[in-house]
Amino acid sequence: MNYGVNVPTSGGASEYSSLPFCGEIDWIDQRSYGVAVDELGYDSVAVPDHLMTGSGATTECLATITGLAGVTESVDLYPKTINNHLRPGPLLAKTVATVDAVSGGRVKLGMGAGWKRDEAVAYGYDWPDPPERLREMEETIELTKRLWTEDEVTYEGEFYDLQGATCRPHPVQDPHPPIMIGGGGEQFTLRIAAKHAATWNYYGSVDLMARKLDVLREHCERVDRPYDEIEKSWFARCVVRETDEEVEALLEEVPRFKPEHVGDDEDHLVGTPAEVCEQLQPYVDLGFEEFVVEFVDFPETTGLELFADEVVPNV
Repeated sequence: MNYGVNVPTSGGASEYSSLPFCGEIDWIDQRSYGVAVDELGYDSVAVPDHLMTGSGATTECLATITGLAGVTESVDLYPKTINNHLRPGPLLAKTVATVDAVSGGRVKLGMGAGWKRDEAVAYGYDWPDPPERLREMEETIELTKRLWTEDEVTYEGEFYDLQGATCRPHPVQDPHPPIMIGGGGEQFTLRIAAKHAATWNYYGSVDLMARKLDVLREHCERVDRPYDEIEKSWFARCVVRETDEEVEALLEEVPRFKPEHVGDDEDHLVGTPAEVCEQLQPYVDLGFEEFVVEFVDFPETTGLELFADEVVPNV
């Protein structure tokens, strides 16, 4: 089982705020938290990709990942999930290849088609409909794998036209960094995951995830890809404390995670370590092999440490 931990790139009030103790993001907090994730033995540091979230500053994903590469030793660096439309695909391939070299081969690249229209428009991007963004993402993934492994690439596609492009240094990892595809779209995203992903990641309830896995399996059959080749990954936010009383006190700070505020297709990890272990087990039974967790008490490390000490060894 692999465990990743989100290092947020924004804080403060937003439409999906879940970090009550992080009013403003700060590199010092990100750095010390990433070091703690590394030292506690987690498998990866995951960093989301946004331009404008929360009510304060938002740090850029790949710059943040590169900074974390310099202060960590063994943890994988997990851009999760890159909004493909915000960067030209070949330039993204070049950047990530460089970060893989800088980090000594520790990058795991998460890819997605994006969802937050307002920040893209604010930065002057157009915002095509989802099918177009997904076609663009798939072309980026195809090009990225070629740029990472071939000496020279010529390519004519719907979105990119490359003539003799080189991408040196190639990534350190052989044959290249693993690619995660994030998202639950059953017609397009899961088909792309079936064709291209080393890992597929999404979030939601046990019933929702079971349905998504069934669809992923069907797409794998259609493209003649072994379903078991794809690592299944689940994302959740976590409220964990030693006692029920401490859990309830923390929930007063983040009431959106109280049972009465959680939708039918949502699921979060809320409770004592023993309860969190019980909540994870159905996902293990479904075949999930990676859990990526965001602890709502960031930048505190209480939940981070408790999960590492009492959940990870028991799931």
